Amino acid sequence: MKRKKDIRAKILITGGAGYIGSALIGDALACGYGVRCLDLLVYGKKFLARFSNHPHFEFIRGDIRDERALKKSLKNIDYVVHLAAIVGDLPCRAAPKSAVEINFKGTKLLAEAAKQFGIKRFVFASTCSNYGIVDSQKGANENRELNPISLYAETKIDSEQFLKSLSDKHFSVTSLRFATGYGISPRTRFDLLINSFAYEAWAKNEIVIFAADTWRPYIHVSDMCLIIRKVLEAPLEKVGGEIFNAGCNSQNYMKRDVIEILKKNMPQLRAKYIDSVDDRRNYKVNFDKLEQTINFRPSRSIEYGFKELMHHFKHGLLTEDDFKTNKLEALEKFFEEKEKVLKNKI
Repeated sequence: MKRKKDIRAKILITGGAGYIGSALIGDALACGYGVRCLDLLVYGKKFLARFSNHPHFEFIRGDIRDERALKKSLKNIDYVVHLAAIVGDLPCRAAPKSAVEINFKGTKLLAEAAKQFGIKRFVFASTCSNYGIVDSQKGANENRELNPISLYAETKIDSEQFLKSLSDKHFSVTSLRFATGYGISPRTRFDLLINSFAYEAWAKNEIVIFAADTWRPYIHVSDMCLIIRKVLEAPLEKVGGEIFNAGCNSQNYMKRDVIEILKKNMPQLRAKYIDSVDDRRNYKVNFDKLEQTINFRPSRSIEYGFKELMHHFKHGLLTEDDFKTNKLEALEKFFEEKEKVLKNKI
């Protein structure tokens, strides 16, 4: 197979028009990789516009459950980074049937096809939400018993288990249990806690906080991309068949701590604390394995993320329309329509 000398390898990124994917495409292209993106474009194609004229970027609109789309997407590919999913507890609750079909069954179809195509490396985006509720005195490592309390986490755990069973010396699978993302990407999400807090602070100068003493780990979207790239470039014997918590120990915070960081930049911010729990998840996570294996160190902090978001609000680079991008009420209808189209294709 001939390849241009200036391309290190060719990566298929599924879900490349999403929060992580749209940032990863730019990162990978800048580092000399060729990129092919497979995406259903649930939220539109404008997030990929900046790459449309890049000589090493290709786009295929398609569904990971469509075997013909998979075969077309996997041709002449070296690595797969699988991000395509209905992401988060609320979206999965809004479209439960599609969540199972895409998050688990779609992953199964993609991985089986990738193995048949002789793909060398397969990186899967999972989540620290798999831990659900753990003792905050002990950070959950990768051997910790999983305790999913959402459909989203259940689909990720099922996918992890299937992928681990498929991984071997010829088909190297690495699953990354990502911390909660934050920060700016071409398609910035606002259903993420830090991004949501930043918007509320900017728009209302007031934040309502439920269950302020619950723990979460956080990671900037740029560092999520860095982790993926470092895993792709790591020796196979170190990452093949492995599951990693993907984040950093220094960014485990209670919600209350996150508000205090925000207040450093907005001293007049009003914070309203409510004892009732709208989200039962409470987990502190240990990231030693990742740090030791790929020598990962974060390049961004939560304080940096808040400043970055505020800069974009102040200069009109993010607007209320961006904040409303996640239209949960439309998800189920959208996927029902796509289901009909897909069945007709198959």
